[in-house]
Amino acid sequence: MARLLALLTLAVLSLSTLASALSINVRGRSVPLLVQGNTGSPFLITSESIHDCGQPTDLFHPTSIDINPDPPRRGEELVVDVKGTLDETVAAGAYADVTVKLGLIKLLDTRLNLCDEITKIDRECPIEKGPVDINTTVKIPGELPPGYYKVHLQAYNYDDKPIACIDAGFRL
Repeated sequence: MARLLALLTLAVLSLSTLASALSINVRGRSVPLLVQGNTGSPFLITSESIHDCGQPTDLFHPTSIDINPDPPRRGEELVVDVKGTLDETVAAGAYADVTVKLGLIKLLDTRLNLCDEITKIDRECPIEKGPVDINTTVKIPGELPPGYYKVHLQAYNYDDKPIACIDAGFRL
């Protein structure tokens, strides 16, 4: 369970390096969705499950975030696609504080080494500043209990500058 949550979080967290697909599928039709994020700049977000809780001073500025399927489903693969711009290089010592809840029950409250985690999606530190485009697929275990999951992730660079903040909520 912790591995899945770490991978799911990593996929979303890779928002500190992340995204893509500029539309959602509504009744068989692809429709772009423009959302004003907390960062003050508009970006396309194609997921009802993911929300930017970042600030304008964050190092990563998402232009699009997509997960498919949305919401995620137990026993299926989850594709996460993120695009954006990174203002500074993310180096060794970067970390992410992650909280995962199932309903009101806290399942995970941990600090992850961002550079260790990003190797799981075939990336390495340092993550150079500039455009970021990451696409990854993770398998959601069928053994996860059904319910409403909430994920909060706040990523920081080695010098404690905020990289990104993501909130996700979905029913499995």
